[in-house]
Amino acid sequence: MFLPIALFKNSLTRRHLFIKLYIQLNYVPPIMKKSIDRLSLIKTRSRQCIAARIRLLSRMVTNIYDSALKPYGVKLNQMSILVVVYLAGEIGYEALCKRLKMEKSTASRSIERLKNKGWLVVVTAKNERRKFLKVTPAGEELLEKVHEAWEDAQIKAVELLGDKETEVICNIANGIWKKDKAG
Repeated sequence: MFLPIALFKNSLTRRHLFIKLYIQLNYVPPIMKKSIDRLSLIKTRSRQCIAARIRLLSRMVTNIYDSALKPYGVKLNQMSILVVVYLAGEIGYEALCKRLKMEKSTASRSIERLKNKGWLVVVTAKNERRKFLKVTPAGEELLEKVHEAWEDAQIKAVELLGDKETEVICNIANGIWKKDKAG
């Protein structure tokens, strides 16, 4: 209960009242301090989290490309696989996953879809122990067909990110790939 300060004549009583008011207005029980500290920490992390921001950008950019590629029945993830396989000529599953920094289970699902659509085949090596992926003629045709849609998506992605920012992102990715090739 709060009482008017004028009721208290001496300064000692007034000081006690101010302390009591201060405590009542500013006191936070220890259990609440922990949750406030935890909330503050979470808020700080959420404002500084690089991974969250990169994932957000990734989803936004992926949606741009997926929308552009949709008329061709292919998604960006699948196109990435097709391009890497095409450029390699033939490539093993492990090397493909390493190159794209992709989980094997994710790659397997996309590879199955690409095989079912006739854009990718599995080739067995001469020693019949190793299997390689290879782009089919239909897959090569798809790569040619989607070029214009990919160009449009590329322009939209650069507009979203900005010219300088896109260059920085590309330099970071290229640097990672160079390290992988060297190592």
